[in-house]
This record gives sequence, structure tokens and C-alpha cells, in this order.
Amino acid sequence: MDFLDIGLASIGFLTLHEKFLLKKNIDTLEQLAVLSIEDISRIVGRNIRRAIWDGRETAVQVQKSATLMEKQRICAIRYGSEAYPALLKEIPDAPYMFFYRGDMQVLAKNCVSVVGTRNICQECAQATLAFTKSAAMDGLTVVSGNANGIDAFAHRGALSSGVSGSTAAILPCGIDTIVPVGHKVLVQKILEAGGLLASEYIPGCPAEAWRFVQRNRIIAALSAATVVMQAPPGSGALITASFALDYNRELLFHQSGFCKAALRINEDTVAKLKLRKGGEKKLKIDSGHYLEAGAPLISDYAEFKAACADAPGTHTYSKIRTLRVRGREEQNG
Repeated sequence: MDFLDIGLASIGFLTLHEKFLLKKNIDTLEQLAVLSIEDISRIVGRNIRRAIWDGRETAVQVQKSATLMEKQRICAIRYGSEAYPALLKEIPDAPYMFFYRGDMQVLAKNCVSVVGTRNICQECAQATLAFTKSAAMDGLTVVSGNANGIDAFAHRGALSSGVSGSTAAILPCGIDTIVPVGHKVLVQKILEAGGLLASEYIPGCPAEAWRFVQRNRIIAALSAATVVMQAPPGSGALITASFALDYNRELLFHQSGFCKAALRINEDTVAKLKLRKGGEKKLKIDSGHYLEAGAPLISDYAEFKAACADAPGTHTYSKIRTLRVRGREEQNG
């Protein structure tokens, strides 16, 4: 276990490239701990402003993380290592390290990311179970975020296939803490079935709102295709969809997300969000806009396979990417 690597992984204000520059110039965690923000700026060749940095505190946190890793048998791989997921390596903001429990080889298989909102209808729940079970039985790893709603049904559907190593859960915090707390049993089942629990955050790192968005980029990056099951405007699932397009992945929508019950739930969700934001939040981009721009609409796993068999560029992704930019601006306010 390399304490310096854990320390570098914990620095949120440095890019992947800058972390490697820093590693070339220092050899130990102790050397990292005594660096000032000016020292770091000089080494990476960038004037770092507004960053909160306490090297001594970082060293303390690394020691705590190392203890948690040993106690919970948490493993870690660094960018560039043989076991590092190939698709994750492709993105420009890839994690410096990936912390995990379970079998990392599940991400070496073909993967499909399945995402959606927490507040779902029965039809979407059943459709998610059916889709992910079929995907797992066909040899794919189902990737999702372990959240309530679609995520949970995605993992459960894959587990119901009986296929070993059928699903991977990506967390927005250190994997010593299960988020949400109510999914501890689900996570245990994932691990017992040969699956994976992973995160870019060092053990002991708490879940914060912005980390959920960052987690979504990893979910999108790990798979060649992302399937959105049900997603109201402004939802994290559509942010994941945007990331999928950023990374030149296939983006598909499931028709269950457009049933009457799902649309009614989505409308209620948007109304509550606007009320909470004082009615000023603009949420114009929704799943329908992506469909109009050419994203495939599927009803089951067979249609998913057929859509993904099309040659790259078959779908009108230039239009979708325009929506991606506009949608992200509106979702971020």
C-alpha cells in the first residue's frame, strides 16, 4: 500500500496529470505533508488559487484511510496499472486511484450503465429488473450507483440472473461507508455474488452533493452504453446521460420511463424542485429532447442489443451533444 498515492488521490484541486507531476517530484507522504500550496503550484506549473490545503491534516487522513483499508479489506489500483478499467482510462478526468471491494475483473467485461431517478413507478421498476437480468445473463456487467429507485432495481435485476460478478456499484464517498445506509444488505449481496463496490474517493471521505455528480461521470465512463430508465428534467440521471455523450458512449432511453405513471411522477418531482428553488429553476431539457435529437428508444434488452449493433454515428449525436451542453448549463443553473 502506497501512502503517497492515497494522499495524492485525496487532493481534489489537482488534475490527474498534476498528481503525476507531483509524484515525480516527491517520494513519500511525509514530503507531501510539508509542501505549501506555493510549492505545489510551482511543481505542477499552475498558480493554484482558492484551494484549501493542509499537508499535515492530509497525512493524518491518509493514515486513517489506510487503517480502514486494512480493516475492511479495501483494495486500490492506480491509473496506468493493468487492472485499471480500460474505458475509465479513456476519459480526460479519470480518477488517479480507484478504491474497491470485490472483483475488479467484472469491469473488464462488457458493461452497461443503467441509471434513473429515485422516485420511480412500478412499471419502470419491473422494466429495470427485466432489462438488467437479461443483460447479466448475456454476460454484461450492470453498472449503477447503489441509490434508491432505479439504481437499486438495476443491481437487484442483475443479481437475480444468478450470474457471478454481474453488477458493480459506484459510490460518491469512501466505500467504508455505504450510501444510502439502507442498502448495506444489497451491497453485501453484490459482494457475495462476485460483484464490485468501488469509488474514486479515499476511505473515510464523506458523501457530499457535488460528489454525486462526479460519481455519475464514472458510471457513464465505465460502459460503452448508458441506458436511462426514468429521469425527470434536472435529475442526476440526465447528468449521467450528458457525461455519456461527452465520452462518446451510446445513450439510450427505455420506453417505460414515458408511461403515464412515470410522467406523472416526473411532473411532481419537477414541481417540488421548482418550489424548493423559488420557481426560478429552468428545467427545459428532458429525456424527450434527447429522443427528438436521435437517441434510441428501447423496450427491452433485445432492442438494446440491436440499437448498439448499429455502426457508430448512426444516431444523430451532433444534435444530442448540443442538447448536452444546453442541458448541463440549465441543470447547473
